[in-house]
Amino acid sequence: MRMGRFVIDTHVHGQRVAVNFQDREERPDYATLSKLMWNAEDADQADDDAEIVTYRNTDRLLYDMDLYDIDMVCLQPGFGFSDRLHGKMVEEHPDKFVAFAHPYETNRKAVAGEEEWDIDRACEELDERLSQDGFVGIGEMLPFDPTIVDRAERVPWEERHDQLRKIYDVAAKHDVPVRWHPGSVNGGYERDPSTLLPDRRSIKYAVDLHLEYPDVPIIIDHGGVQGNWRKNVEESCNVAATYDNVYLEIGNYWSDLIKRPMNDPNIGADQLIYGTDWGASWIAENNPANRSTGEYDYPPQRWTQIKERGLQAHQADAWGSSQRQIDKYAREMDLPADDLNLIMGGNVCRLLDIDPPHKRLFPKYID
Repeated sequence: MRMGRFVIDTHVHGQRVAVNFQDREERPDYATLSKLMWNAEDADQADDDAEIVTYRNTDRLLYDMDLYDIDMVCLQPGFGFSDRLHGKMVEEHPDKFVAFAHPYETNRKAVAGEEEWDIDRACEELDERLSQDGFVGIGEMLPFDPTIVDRAERVPWEERHDQLRKIYDVAAKHDVPVRWHPGSVNGGYERDPSTLLPDRRSIKYAVDLHLEYPDVPIIIDHGGVQGNWRKNVEESCNVAATYDNVYLEIGNYWSDLIKRPMNDPNIGADQLIYGTDWGASWIAENNPANRSTGEYDYPPQRWTQIKERGLQAHQADAWGSSQRQIDKYAREMDLPADDLNLIMGGNVCRLLDIDPPHKRLFPKYID
């Protein structure tokens, strides 16, 4: 069954990184891969002997979009993903793709030791990217100095607050949303930005920026479900319940967890959007024995990385697993199709100024 009139996944990683581990001494695990990805080169610009390249995963993405009736996706950056490649993907398929911007060149040069990371230079790159057609926001997550990971350097909120103000200035100039990413995926990394950056440790810091920039919408990546999901989801819902232009991605929620924001009279369908993390290196894990006492006491299905299995080599079926959870919730709760249409695409059309195939597809009332 089709999930809505016009379905948009707001969280898709349409690039892949290929690493020649056969000729390297590093063990092919998640921690090693996350570091190597920062040094990836565009596959269509790299030399034939390049050991780490990023390539467009367009054919596989379009295949899954057709299979699961996904009309459009928002391309998200990742470790080493190239905004230049995203621009090319949008140019080739403007009816299928839009993209979020990230200071790829600034980050890459910092990791390579060519230049010290600088927030002003990062914002200049964001400004330039958002001036191009098809770039609609800043994310995934808010830009940060990637070299803090190797240094294990915790950034104080005062310093990070000043950085975020400059990022918000760019967002306000271009009238686009920013994406906050509380927590990080489990099972992968020895050191993680979620332990070093205050905005990754808690979504509550978003309130400080939102009071200064009330017109800049916020998208909470994964709805806070990564890492310490219980704390992050609850905090994310509290922020969304306080401010109307804060949106939760629920593509990684299991059916019972969707009840948390939907049962909140200050959130509901108007502030939920569909986003799955298609293309990321995590899989849906079933936990039937752990479902116990509460409506969302423990995930019956949880997206995660499992270290003992080694690196994921296949393309995880994000939409198959995700859509079944949303369909389960919709059927159990007799969710009206108009509400589901908002969640699956209508809210994003309004937020990102995307024109659906026809007018009057989504709920709207005469004042």
